[in-house]
Amino acid sequence: MRIPRLAIRAIRRITRHHAASATWRWTLAVLTPIVTLAIFGFTLDAGHEQVRRAARQRLVIGEAVLRSAVERYRYLPGVLALDTEVRILLDAVDDPVRVAAVNTKFETIARASGVAAIYLLDRDGLTRSASNWNEELSFVGTSYAYRPYFTEAVATGASRYFGVGTTTNRPGLFIGKAVPMPGGGIAGIVVVKVDLEGLQREWRQAGEYVLVSDASGVVFLASEPAWKYRPFRPLTEADTARIREARQYGDSDLRPLLSEQADGGTIELPEGERTISGVVERTAMPDLGWTLWYIAETDAALRQALLAALAAGISSLALAFALAAASQRRQRLRSEQAMRLTLERRVAERTADLSTANARLRDEIAERERATAALRATQDELIHAGRLAALGQISTAINHEINQPLAALRTFLSSSSIFLERGDTATVGRNLKRMTEVTQRIAEIIRHLKVFARKTGPEHWEPVRLGTAAAAALDLLASRIRAESVQVTCTIPPEATVRAEPIRLEQVILNLMVNALDAMRDTPERRLDLTASREESSSWRLRVADSGSGISEEHMPHLFDPFFTTKAAGEGLGLGLSLSALIVRDFGGSLTAGNGTDGAVLTLVLPAVEA
Repeated sequence: MRIPRLAIRAIRRITRHHAASATWRWTLAVLTPIVTLAIFGFTLDAGHEQVRRAARQRLVIGEAVLRSAVERYRYLPGVLALDTEVRILLDAVDDPVRVAAVNTKFETIARASGVAAIYLLDRDGLTRSASNWNEELSFVGTSYAYRPYFTEAVATGASRYFGVGTTTNRPGLFIGKAVPMPGGGIAGIVVVKVDLEGLQREWRQAGEYVLVSDASGVVFLASEPAWKYRPFRPLTEADTARIREARQYGDSDLRPLLSEQADGGTIELPEGERTISGVVERTAMPDLGWTLWYIAETDAALRQALLAALAAGISSLALAFALAAASQRRQRLRSEQAMRLTLERRVAERTADLSTANARLRDEIAERERATAALRATQDELIHAGRLAALGQISTAINHEINQPLAALRTFLSSSSIFLERGDTATVGRNLKRMTEVTQRIAEIIRHLKVFARKTGPEHWEPVRLGTAAAAALDLLASRIRAESVQVTCTIPPEATVRAEPIRLEQVILNLMVNALDAMRDTPERRLDLTASREESSSWRLRVADSGSGISEEHMPHLFDPFFTTKAAGEGLGLGLSLSALIVRDFGGSLTAGNGTDGAVLTLVLPAVEA
């Protein structure tokens, strides 16, 4: 820094010049303003640098919080796009019963998740169902074909767009997901509107100045409401026309905040009747097309520099009088006392700063724990949705499994009436006994379905026999196994016991069996082998092998990726193996894939417990 170097040079020149003839009083009188100016400049630069470091740290935290708020609901449109009722509604958009069912579902999900709105657009952009169907400003019947989140979702399958709602005039983040048609193409778009206004309230309550701008430089989130929907620089005519056409920011006049763009320096922004000035730090979020800005005021640094300069000037004057009136020893004692006071003041300031930083860190840790809990809840919901999807895939076989005993029941009822007219009570009694057995069979099938569809979690972990879980999964697939003439071999020792959640473990084994049956669909000989063996002394290894064509090398690295599937469109979502791997990791085990001598082999390893 130039000011301290100039001060040192001046001190040396004045000291040499006055050493022989001038008094120390005159020397210090000349040096006092120079030293004061030097300390002021040095302290001001140091204060600005400290403010910049703090701003960069807050910027990292702010980006994490903003991403958490956006990513918290990213999964929801994708899950709803796979919903059976949503797809059925798009096939018959004028059916009032189906519209009412989807309206109620969207309203319930929106209230539980805390999103602003959920609505369904058909392929032409017309709203067919919405969570606010019963409100005055309902989206139902309104066309949003001109909105970028609709056109982008139609073109790419997904979209993410921030703007002011044209119906409610309320801003929000619109997340769109295309609903695919079974034969290809798009049947409609599911849109979830997320309200991010809470972030701005948190920034204002914390006394922070934060802005978020889009790719065109228009601020759409800000701790100060007067900064919203205004660009940093004047917009080009093309950007202005695009924003106006899409009505992205309503009727905002788009007046620029600054005449020049700030980048890592200082910035001045209006706040009511006063102006906020300070250092500005920013970070780009290219995946969202946003830029996050953090402004840290420098008034405190300026006051600290002025106080330090004033203290230095007073100390210099006091030192001059001390040199003239007292001995060198008293001068040294006073100088040491001044230094001690300065050190104590700095220690107190640093202690206060540290206490404030610790309080903020505790708040951020609590927020991270809440976000983790929400992520865990979302994960459980996705696993439960995967279980229901598996039930949907085997629903035809289950229907056949129930219809057979029902047909037998009708036959027994018809014949019993005839035998009763004839007076053959013995035969009627035998028929009644058989009907009781048939109803018990139907009740057992329904019990399996209810247990399998039940929503569970980690609190239901317990010792589970692998043989019992495999038998339950085979029972659900019994009809398909008979229909496809699959030879099943199950050699699982009765003592094979692991610690898991019974229903989720059954879901994993069911997914592995369904994939094996799908792989053997075109093979002349169909064999399904389930074998279990002890892995040293800490785990059990369950192998599910089929006689299909095996897994190609190019597909092996992506086998457990979400939504990766080699099946034809409409036959699978690509979630079975990814959800199974997630469940197994929660159990503390592993799920791997490979090829055997005849086909694919999926290996499940879980921690063992004593039976």
